[in-house]
Amino acid sequence: MNKKIFVGAMLACLIVCAVFPVLQAGAQKTVTIVDSVGNKIEMPYPVERIASLNPAALEVIRALGAKDRIVGIDQFTKWNPDFYPRIKDKPSIGMPMGMPPNYEKIIELNPQVVISYADPMWYYPDLENKLKPAGIKVVRLDLYKPQSYEHDVKALGKMMGKDKEAKEFLGFTGSYVDKIEGRLKDIPAEERVKVYSEFFMPYVAYSKGSGVDHLIEMAGGVNVFSEGRGQMLKMPGYLPGKSGVYLMVNPEAIVEKNPQVMMKDYMGMADYMSMGRRPKTVGYTDRPDAGGMKQARDEMMNRPGFGGIDAVKNGNVHAFAFAELATSPRWPVALGYMAKAAIPIDSRIWIRRHFIKSG
Repeated sequence: MNKKIFVGAMLACLIVCAVFPVLQAGAQKTVTIVDSVGNKIEMPYPVERIASLNPAALEVIRALGAKDRIVGIDQFTKWNPDFYPRIKDKPSIGMPMGMPPNYEKIIELNPQVVISYADPMWYYPDLENKLKPAGIKVVRLDLYKPQSYEHDVKALGKMMGKDKEAKEFLGFTGSYVDKIEGRLKDIPAEERVKVYSEFFMPYVAYSKGSGVDHLIEMAGGVNVFSEGRGQMLKMPGYLPGKSGVYLMVNPEAIVEKNPQVMMKDYMGMADYMSMGRRPKTVGYTDRPDAGGMKQARDEMMNRPGFGGIDAVKNGNVHAFAFAELATSPRWPVALGYMAKAAIPIDSRIWIRRHFIKSG
């Protein structure tokens, strides 16, 4: 009798062991990531359907070889068909900034995840509440700030099961950053160039904590308003301690700082206001028109009192669609431009003296 009971128990165990792996395999796998804000989000793994209000996220998704997982894009991306030819026909779910996204369209597309900027300019405080009833997760990844870029790319790769591709991509971009930083890090403090970097709006400076502030430092310069005084602009959704700072400064303060380099972040407002209704003429486009950038540079140089600033006297004033580089995954390219503008003649001689061949 005991022998029969033993055999029966063994058969039961074999049946359970045979069935349990099947049940396990059929269970929904999940993954948890930490986004740019510090939120821990659990989601299906790997994520197969993504809608994005963040053009930078779409750029990285494409670089990781996962463009087929994109089901919805922002209007800014749709406005850049030259740069996004393979996803330009995806449905639009709204603007990256300003007005609320099209929640109805998002829910209709049924993504597993919606990606948004964490930056206050593009921060939608109601996004989670609006999409939670539909079971759609919200992930806030910047994917353009040098100080958090590696974390953000790895998080995006992790949720899509593209860890290997994310590592390779970071190795590619990081190789150029390391080369630039390696040649500039030992420039003596007294030889570092003073830089004033202005936002789209006049007299609004990129300050401490912003991606551009970090780029200036990496490029061997000193941001004159990194620790400057001014009226701090808190964009909608401002996150204390996590968001970059934008300062409204007085013209007199800029003159007093006497920067050796001035940079103007240019946006073609005529293009922007007619987004989607006319071809793009600045930034990445095959129909460039530098007229607006020239006007922006001339305006900056001809401001009252600016004639005595070193940058103006030496013509070291730059205006271009910088945000498309500096506030995107292409920030290593922006770093190269900034390094070229920010390195003074004496420091270039110093670099040549210490590095036999620049490569």
